[in-house]
Amino acid sequence: MQGTYQLAVNGSLMVPTRRPDLNATIVAGNLAQCKPIISSNQTTFPGQYPIAAVDSSNGTSWQPSLPSPAFIEVDLESAQSLSRVRINWGEVPAQSFEVLVSNSSSGPFTSVLQMDVEISAPYNETQTLLVELVLGNTTDYGEWKV
Repeated sequence: MQGTYQLAVNGSLMVPTRRPDLNATIVAGNLAQCKPIISSNQTTFPGQYPIAAVDSSNGTSWQPSLPSPAFIEVDLESAQSLSRVRINWGEVPAQSFEVLVSNSSSGPFTSVLQMDVEISAPYNETQTLLVELVLGNTTDYGEWKV
């Protein structure tokens, strides 16, 4: 993937890209990576679509453009034992969040975590120029049982 690629005159070039759905997770144990999602708010800033919330790329993010509360529902596709949540907020973190779980997309849902968000990584202009995967504003909460 990384490296120098030669392009001949009138030639074509195929550059391999990162496919997180085919590789190990960026954050170890990430059960939500590349899983199907439903979003409550389809009004987003350009290029910041809901699927970006689970694609494990710091180059993409989900950012609803409306200030009203929004949610995404992640289908883990099978029953899972959950003990931790890590959210990489990107440049504009939420003020607070809640994690609800259910064995069915139709509910009932049970709240297992609700908390305010603290800024863990203030904006750093120098870091934005780096071409590497870095975790930004993250919230970690571990060892809660469903």
